[in-house]
Amino acid sequence: MIFSALTSATGRTARAAAALAVVGGLLYLAGLLLDVVALVRFPGDAPRTAVHAAVDLLLTAVLLPGGVLLMRHDPLGRLGCIAGSATAIVATLTSLLLAATGLAYVDLGGPGDLAAGGVLALVLVLPPAVATLALSAAAPTARWCGLPVTGRE
Repeated sequence: MIFSALTSATGRTARAAAALAVVGGLLYLAGLLLDVVALVRFPGDAPRTAVHAAVDLLLTAVLLPGGVLLMRHDPLGRLGCIAGSATAIVATLTSLLLAATGLAYVDLGGPGDLAAGGVLALVLVLPPAVATLALSAAAPTARWCGLPVTGRE
């Protein structure tokens, strides 16, 4: 009984979106904890770190409950996954843009800091965020939540 429920094709899209949202939320929670440590350890860098911590807090507060609620077939969970992943994409692109214009500083300890930091952010953050957004917004996920899907009956 349990094995058949786990291997069922029903809800694969929604479960994948929920899993990505929970993993993303946990990663942003870890980032939030590191930001708190950085605030204590490096008080001179408090304004930048506080903004980063606020973004991590927001993403954690939206993605974690969104993933859990989506697993429970709740439409608010789908909305949380969509909002959280879209916010992660916007935050990453904004950070990259600020670093490119010189308003933010990326220090990885060597030449090519901006290129390395930007590529690292693009490779690590954008693919899972885009996948979460696509899976959450998909029609099968809407059906999983009991929402009417227009265009298909």
